[in-house]
Amino acid sequence: MWRVGLIVCSGLLLAACTITPRPTVPVEALLTPAALPTPAMDGESAPMLPPSVENGAVIYAEKCAACHGESGAGDGPQAATIRAQGRQVPSLIDPARARVAKPSEWHAIITVGRLQNLMPGFASSLTGQQRWDVLAYVWALGTPPQRLEAGRKLYAAQCASCHGPNGELAFGNPPRAFNDMPFLASYSLQDLADLMQEGEAHAKVRLSGEERHLVADVVRSFGYLYADPAALREARLRGDGTLTLRVVNGTPGGRGTPIGATVVLRAYDTRGEVFTRTAQLDVSGWVTFTALPRRSDYFYQAELDYAKGRFYAPPLQFSTAATATTVLSDMLPIFETTEDESNIRIAEMHFFVQEVRPRQLTVVEIYQFDNLSDRAYIGKPSADGRRRTLRLSKPAGAQNLRFDGLGLGQRFFEDGDVIFDTDAVVPGRGAMRIIMLYEVPYRDRLPFERKVFYPVDRWDVIIPELEGVQEQLRAEGLVDRGRQVLANGVFYLFAADRPAQAGETLRFTFAGRLAPADRPGSDARALGFGLIALGVAIGLAYLVLMRVRALREHYRDLGEVRQTLLRQIARLDDAFAQGKLREADYHEQRQRLKAELREIWE
Repeated sequence: MWRVGLIVCSGLLLAACTITPRPTVPVEALLTPAALPTPAMDGESAPMLPPSVENGAVIYAEKCAACHGESGAGDGPQAATIRAQGRQVPSLIDPARARVAKPSEWHAIITVGRLQNLMPGFASSLTGQQRWDVLAYVWALGTPPQRLEAGRKLYAAQCASCHGPNGELAFGNPPRAFNDMPFLASYSLQDLADLMQEGEAHAKVRLSGEERHLVADVVRSFGYLYADPAALREARLRGDGTLTLRVVNGTPGGRGTPIGATVVLRAYDTRGEVFTRTAQLDVSGWVTFTALPRRSDYFYQAELDYAKGRFYAPPLQFSTAATATTVLSDMLPIFETTEDESNIRIAEMHFFVQEVRPRQLTVVEIYQFDNLSDRAYIGKPSADGRRRTLRLSKPAGAQNLRFDGLGLGQRFFEDGDVIFDTDAVVPGRGAMRIIMLYEVPYRDRLPFERKVFYPVDRWDVIIPELEGVQEQLRAEGLVDRGRQVLANGVFYLFAADRPAQAGETLRFTFAGRLAPADRPGSDARALGFGLIALGVAIGLAYLVLMRVRALREHYRDLGEVRQTLLRQIARLDDAFAQGKLREADYHEQRQRLKAELREIWE
């Protein structure tokens, strides 16, 4: 009887299934294992959402453009430095490379980096989706709208009937839709082009090799949110901001303003120059620039060439607040010029020991120049036409010499043991500030000499208090002004007891037995701001330089630190190749720089 009951109950249950409003389940579905999440849909092997070119453009500008260039051609401002070390900055839009690269492979490179080529990984600073977004922007860089439009016409004529207008129909063996994320992540453009020649379904497809690649670009575009990179860049370079400047000749009895002269406006962000605009000076001495983006990370600075000198307006920045004005106004002062340097003097000169290591000191020299005449000093031209304005002696034994802002080969250049500035020195006190950095080898004592070419009113040496060393570093031969306690740290001040004459050699000796390892209190980035604060306390007006290129403080802005470290590695390699460094010192310094680069890059 229990068997009969079971059969009756089963019959009732089956009957109930036939009258349920829900559809019946096909038998083959019961024989198919349930779908489980796979690595292909974890956001790493394939995107979870269609990648966005617009989102990727922002990330690319911040993380990639410095090396790979704005257009992806491998010509960014840091590319030359990296290539000088024998490394590669590949073009991301070269068809020979881009067509054979699988998206998942490039995503992996963005994730883990290629440190052998000085490319960091971005796994910790970008999500998986953000890495797909920036990769989508790279695809778009190699796919201008006109190319995509040509491919769409071919696709509509020969492919859409089977695959759907937007690649949404699953087709083939196995069936697959072109907007399927794992499918697109695993196929290169070359793979997609080759598929168009496979199977009976493609027997009637008539496409040349280049036409198949045009269609492959279209097929890939079904899997991401396309936008024209050129249009995105243009949009970033336009806004509702207006900047007006009045050009004023500051020399009494000067020739006035050069009506009709071209004024150049440069926009900078923390990575360097973004774009340039030009406009002409009108009859009233005003110049106006319109349609400027009011971005919080953009600084603007205008410049005008006059009387063989180049003159700059103060750097300006728009506020992005909703109530902020869209118009900025200021002055661009110009002066008559002179080649006579008799009115140039150094008001203050400071030697900061910015970083202390067992075998090396990092020294920062800060010069504040006065021009006591009413004309801008432009110096004399060199053989190549560059002006020779302010002169600095090259520090003996200095390694990795560099400047805040534009450095050697740009604003400054060497001629023998002398370094020349090329910028005009406008009239006034504190008219020019130059900041020079370098490393010198150190072993317990280091006699230090610096020749100056102009009268020096005041100069001193500032050293951080060091913990865990056998002897505190000091500057012998100068007046010990004692221990200075500031909110930013503790420092020792050593000052000269008299001014220096033009042509004189400043002399003192670094002394102190240092421990064989770094100690708290000796780190450059931890002490840099304290050193600057001390400079202010003793009368140094450590303001930003008149040019926005020097506004980017090396040790506050990580983008600049990255560039500085890359330059340091390149110059270190050069010095070792020229036999200027012992092998042990070279390897120690290079390992330290590479470690710092890895630490801060992301």
